[in-house]
Amino acid sequence: MKQNPRKGQSLVETALVLAAFMVLLLGMVAVGQTLFVQQSLADRAQQAARWGAVNTYDPTAIRNIVLFGTAQPTQGGVPLAGLSASAVEVANPGCPGPQCRVSVAIAGHGVRSVEPVEPAPTGGVPAKP
Repeated sequence: MKQNPRKGQSLVETALVLAAFMVLLLGMVAVGQTLFVQQSLADRAQQAARWGAVNTYDPTAIRNIVLFGTAQPTQGGVPLAGLSASAVEVANPGCPGPQCRVSVAIAGHGVRSVEPVEPAPTGGVPAKP
């Protein structure tokens, strides 16, 4: 009786192709998750900088907006992406003065947002837009 030397070949090929496909699929998921976290951090930094430009400058509240999404976090809140308070840099260069800005940067993630601070209204007739 003659044995077929190709017996099981399709099983081996399927296993190799399936392994390569799974590596590719898991790589795409990892890249997607990284991009999502990066965009979420950029959005939080922009929201925090805008909040600091519109409200009274409070670095702790601005930092909390980046970490927890709110200026007053709830007890036991978990920061976004495992960030620590030391990873969020908050500054207001040029203040007081016409070049006043609120700057929020997240160290190690390449995220930075800067918002100009609107001068307080002085009363009288508002300027025309």
